[in-house]
Amino acid sequence: MADFEDGSIREAVDKSIEINRHLLPEDAGLVSAARAVADRIDNAIATESGAELTKALYLVPHVTNLLREMLATPASRLSAKVAKEVAGGKLGQLRSAKGGKS
Repeated sequence: MADFEDGSIREAVDKSIEINRHLLPEDAGLVSAARAVADRIDNAIATESGAELTKALYLVPHVTNLLREMLATPASRLSAKVAKEVAGGKLGQLRSAKGGKS
């Protein structure tokens, strides 16, 4: 299991992006959105209280969804691996064989 340090949401998002081998240049919008939402949450934690802080914390699931789209959550990586194995498995080989049925 990895070591996790306490820090900002943005730092954690940046680390996930930095080590993510699935990202392509065309994913820049997704990356930018994740960083913007993380920045908003961090800003609220640092400067706000009460209802405004609560509103900002409701953005956490959006960060999770953005990370999921980048295959940066354990479940999304497992799902992608399973899908790849199914596509490359015996059924996938039969379907891709010349004359094979779908």
